[in-house]
Amino acid sequence: MVKAKIFTIPKPRIAPKLRVFCFPFAGGSFTTYIPWVHCLNDDVELVLITLPGRASRVSEPSHEQMESIISELLGQKSIFAHVPYIFFGHSLGSRVAFELAVNLQSLGITAPQYFIASGSRAPHLESRRESIHHLPKAEFLQKLGELNGTPKEVLSNSELIDFFIPALRADFKVAHDYRAKKIPIVSPILVLGGEDDIDVTHLELLAWMELSQRGTQITLIPGGHFFINEHQSAVIEQVDFVVNLVLTCNEIQHIDKCELSQ
Repeated sequence: MVKAKIFTIPKPRIAPKLRVFCFPFAGGSFTTYIPWVHCLNDDVELVLITLPGRASRVSEPSHEQMESIISELLGQKSIFAHVPYIFFGHSLGSRVAFELAVNLQSLGITAPQYFIASGSRAPHLESRRESIHHLPKAEFLQKLGELNGTPKEVLSNSELIDFFIPALRADFKVAHDYRAKKIPIVSPILVLGGEDDIDVTHLELLAWMELSQRGTQITLIPGGHFFINEHQSAVIEQVDFVVNLVLTCNEIQHIDKCELSQ
């Protein structure tokens, strides 16, 4: 039985031909992806990952290790077994999605038909960013403000930010500590990077090429690290292209021969 709290489906489909699973960035939630539901093919079901410590699960303690995140998701592995699907993750979400894909692959469960990694270094690379999760509150909030990923209205509201700090600290601990084994997945990979992203270098994007058995393409989007918010339509355009490619390939039953080219 699928645990509803983990997966938010804004617009359920009776018989979806494809699912797109979306993984949030550190400190983020599924709300980033809600607008996508109006932009994708009617045969596509959007499934948004909700981890403990945020949204409807805000009262639950957050995961502080990648292993515990993956363990919870694997506890609901049946959702990946019957309908073809794509993984999309931004920043830390890309790395969570990759580790999940590797684990599903090792269990012999059908892999994502495409993997879209957005705004993230390849997960087998060590983090270049200093650890911030352990910093005193004032310094921690200052670092969050410099990253521009947490809304200013949240950072400026002392009661609200106190509510979210435990989840934020946990996310940044996972982001800093996790480093994947270099195990190529069977899915083709589309890597999206920000043209002005100072947090992820082009070489760190290129390193995703070592992690697919089916090929990897790098595409740059205008904007900085949070281009997913700044240039949402450009990101959706890339996702929609992959969605339609997969649907077409599945229709003709030649997904193995489809290549991502634009």
